[in-house]
Formats: sequence, structure tokens, C-alpha cells
Amino acid sequence: MGQQTSKERPSWVDGFREEYQNSYLKSFFAVGSTMEDARRLALQEVADERSRATGRQYSIRESNGVVTMSSSDELTVAAQVVDEWHEVLPNGACRVDLLVQTKKNPMYTYEPVSVTRKYPFSARVFVPGMAQLHKGSTAKGIAFIAAEVVALGGVVAFEGLRSSYKSKINTTHNAQARQNYINKADNMQNLRNGFIAGALAVYAWNVVDGIVAKGKKHVEVGHVAMRFAPFATPEAGGLAMNVQF
Repeated sequence: MGQQTSKERPSWVDGFREEYQNSYLKSFFAVGSTMEDARRLALQEVADERSRATGRQYSIRESNGVVTMSSSDELTVAAQVVDEWHEVLPNGACRVDLLVQTKKNPMYTYEPVSVTRKYPFSARVFVPGMAQLHKGSTAKGIAFIAAEVVALGGVVAFEGLRSSYKSKINTTHNAQARQNYINKADNMQNLRNGFIAGALAVYAWNVVDGIVAKGKKHVEVGHVAMRFAPFATPEAGGLAMNVQF
């Protein structure tokens, strides 16, 4: 069944085609004077593509996102509208984009396909900003990278100053100067520790955000479920992660 049209322009609108074992997924679009006219023309593009691919002339029917194409020799092709995008162009014309999944054989079963903002777990979460960039959240990803670089830069800079002041303590016998170097070394150490805490906090925030935050809409094939659950036994306890493919 066709999903409700989203308010966010999906990435597949710019052109999409993928082959699966039982079906293939492809985007189609058409422009018309009204949304209804543009949608009808986009559906006709689906039938025209099958006609060009097989050399047969197909007629098309669509109801609630379920598409049926048939030819004069009663060969039938089954398809479904997975997602839609409607927009009004600057010249006032209407454009409709359809993401259509077509069975390679009417007797086959569709692979589960969805257009979602959720992303499966990825090792990218352990590199600051990479999961956010992968999900299409460019500004957030750059912010995490910049924050981590600044925090680590602060650690390096203040550790260098701390080491410098500490090395100067034994270069003089003046008690007041020695105490001044000691105080400055302690201050640099406190600032260094603060930046270490900041770097760890940013990193932890990056990991959590990379796991739970949603991103740009994308096409997902199949079902991957991941859940965390606490466990306890007489010997041990902790957090269990279960991934189901």
C-alpha cells in the first residue's frame, strides 16, 4: 500500500533503481497541470517502462497504491507504490514522483521495503560526526567533529603548558618564582582535566546521538531489529544487545 506522502523531500526523488531477488525498485516522475494529472502520468510511465522492456503494450490499474499492469495476451505484472512525493514547481505546474516496487514474477513475494528516517546500528557511531554525516545531518556532524577537535586541542595545549611550567620549577631557587610556576602548572592541569572531561562528554553524546537520532529519509530493504536489555545472573550482570536480521 502506498505510504502517506512525506513533508521531507526523500533522496530517491533524484533518481533511484535497485534490483532485488524477487523485485526491483525504481523511481518515476511526471509533470501535469494538477496533482491528479501528474500522478496519472507518472503511473503511465510505470506501464510504458514495462512496455519498452518486454515489447508488449501494457494497460495499468491502480488502487490504494496497488498497481496491476496487464497486456493483451493476459500477462500480468504486479507492482506497488512504496512512497510518493508531490511538489508545485516555480512555473505553477505540478510534479509527482513515485517510488514503485515491481515483482519480477507475479507469483513472487515482495521483499520488505520501507522509506524511513531510522537507520540501523553502524560502527560509524564510534567516530565523532560520521554517523550524523551518514544520516544526512551535515551541520550536526560538523558540529560534533569541531567540538571534539577543539576539546582535544585544548587537552594538548594545556598539557603542553603544564609540562612547561613544571619543568621551570627546578630552574630557579627563588621560592616565590617556584611557587608561581607550581600554581600555574596546577591551573594548566585543571584546565587540561576540564577539556578531557569535555572531550569525553562530547564523544559520549556523539555515540548516543549516532545510535538513537533519526536522519534523512532513505530506502531500507529487509528488517533489522536491535534492542538492549539488562540481565542478571548469580555469576554476573550487565546489558545485553540483541540484533535480529
